[in-house]
Amino acid sequence: MKKLTGILAGGLALAVLSGCTTYRQAESYVTQPVVKNVKKGMTRQQVHQIAGTPSTDITMVHARGTCETYIIGKGTDNKPVTYFVSYNGSDRVMNYGFQSCQEYDTDPQAPQQ
Repeated sequence: MKKLTGILAGGLALAVLSGCTTYRQAESYVTQPVVKNVKKGMTRQQVHQIAGTPSTDITMVHARGTCETYIIGKGTDNKPVTYFVSYNGSDRVMNYGFQSCQEYDTDPQAPQQ
């Protein structure tokens, strides 16, 4: 019985510690300038002053305007964590979030996979 209790306690401790690591990693993304400081209505120039040069810049096909993707870190799976900023025709921020421009600019009529 003591052995089972020890195993369960060890498993619980590992689960708690892994949760802390995930939280710290997510917290570090929120402190990135592009995530923390970019707001709707800003100009492209203001965003570049805050966030620097994006990794990609595309003209969207399904949504209006242009979009820039920033790589803000690596996930637990070692894949890049991306953050997009989209702009309207006047080069003002329309939207932003944790995905790439390619993921953001999808056809709303396309079947979901």
